[in-house]
Amino acid sequence: MASVTMSYPSATPAPFILSNYLTKSMPNFRFALLLCLGPLVLLGCQSNESLPTTTAETAFTAQDEQALRGMIEATARDFGAGDMTTWANQYAQDAVFQPPNAPTVTGQANILAWGEDFPPLVDLTFTDITISGEGDLAYGTSSYAMEFEDSRSDSGKQLVVFRRSPDGEWAIVAVSFNSDLPPSTS
Repeated sequence: MASVTMSYPSATPAPFILSNYLTKSMPNFRFALLLCLGPLVLLGCQSNESLPTTTAETAFTAQDEQALRGMIEATARDFGAGDMTTWANQYAQDAVFQPPNAPTVTGQANILAWGEDFPPLVDLTFTDITISGEGDLAYGTSSYAMEFEDSRSDSGKQLVVFRRSPDGEWAIVAVSFNSDLPPSTS
């Protein structure tokens, strides 16, 4: 029977391999480190002028909160009274309106048309109004209750997003609302 002899290379201690590797590849490592960290250092040295900042001119103030609360209250007054033109004028030209059980309505003119097709109301009230914002963006939430002339009623909640224009005026840019009542089975 023939004998098979296998030989294995002798194991090299890890510290020798590591030190050998570092000695031969240190220039490459330094170059790679410079390539990775160099741009980060340069970015850190840039001016912050291009970053958005909140200044006294754009800070969200208590007066802004009151103005937006007033816009929500004006919605109850104008929409509830059927004054859809005044109601729709609170919306930005590119506003998005998401009524329940209907497709999204985009643009102030289309939002006005939606309002003009809405069934007449006896009353519309908003409660639990909250407003929060920062800079030129803000949002509001509320609960609503409405009574229709045909004696139906509805209650639900809404989310309203506001944006301040460069001239300092606030406009509604998005609204989404939905009913708390279960869907009708008809």
